[in-house]
Amino acid sequence: MNVLILVSAVGLILLMPPAGILLTGGTLAPYLDFPPRPVITSHPSFSAPVFFVFLVFILISVLPFLRKTMAFKGSISSPKVRSLPGWGFAAFLGLAGFWVLAWTRWSWFSFFQPHTFFPLWLCWIICVNALTYRASGRYPMLDAPFRFAALFAVSAGFWWIFEYLNRFVGNWYYSGSQYGAGTYFVLATLSFSTVLPAVESMKDYLLTFPRFSDGFRQMPCLRALESPWTGAGLVSISCILLFLTSVFPNQFFFLIWICPFFIFLGSLIFSGKAHAFAGVKNGDYTLVVAYAVASLVCGFFWELFNFYSLARWQYTIPYVQVLHLFEMPALGYAGYLPFGLECGLIIGLVLNTRQNIP
Repeated sequence: MNVLILVSAVGLILLMPPAGILLTGGTLAPYLDFPPRPVITSHPSFSAPVFFVFLVFILISVLPFLRKTMAFKGSISSPKVRSLPGWGFAAFLGLAGFWVLAWTRWSWFSFFQPHTFFPLWLCWIICVNALTYRASGRYPMLDAPFRFAALFAVSAGFWWIFEYLNRFVGNWYYSGSQYGAGTYFVLATLSFSTVLPAVESMKDYLLTFPRFSDGFRQMPCLRALESPWTGAGLVSISCILLFLTSVFPNQFFFLIWICPFFIFLGSLIFSGKAHAFAGVKNGDYTLVVAYAVASLVCGFFWELFNFYSLARWQYTIPYVQVLHLFEMPALGYAGYLPFGLECGLIIGLVLNTRQNIP
């Protein structure tokens, strides 16, 4: 049943943007090119009022969690009870080596130069698991090894959804290498497969810190999330807004990071299915914060490793293309927060994890 719910939600996400194009008299042909090329390539320049509005909205959204963080009275550090395992040292050496290779242009490595993303991030995932083992004695990737391995396959399809949505808003593009359709699909899919395992690994590491594991258990309850009507409303409103992203891409580009989350969440609520964030009904926001921050941390490293890589992505975001940290405009990092929640919902379905609810 969860598979049917997931497929239905994905179908809605994929259908809404092209529906907007067709109902406004446009043609879908430019959006169906493969390898994908964003159709929207020219955006409005920086706008201080729009930048300020986005900034205020972001601050208002995160302020309750920042206040809760500052009020936390427990230990803020993760206990270091074990030495880093040998395989962890090997992973850190591999991470450093592939990072160097990604940022250099040695002729002897030129054939492999565009293909450092997957091994780099595979090493990063293993490194974070080693840090979690050092702090807690657990190997998250070995708790349920087959399900964790399945995350790689699900992750590839998951990120392809966002590549598809980007065609309608044109907020990023890739440079540094050109491939035919088949080669592009294989190489891109391999890289995309690391997204969910990276976020899940970082989430588990963050939860070894008491500030994350215990600091967000007593917050306002959202009992409305128990109602099927809430689920139906979330899906309906999000579909309308996602429809509008292709009609007004410069005005609603940010919705491609928000609407998929509420479509996934609303579908699960409407169907009466448990999900990773069910604890918020009783005021427990532990996984909400952990997944959002995990995605933000991963986002920092995604942008860092990308910065001098040969095959890399670049951004063209309307109104806020200023104050860059690496390639990403500073406000763009806020998009990693709802993205982390989307990751959390999908990961919860794959790993069959549920938040404990008293």
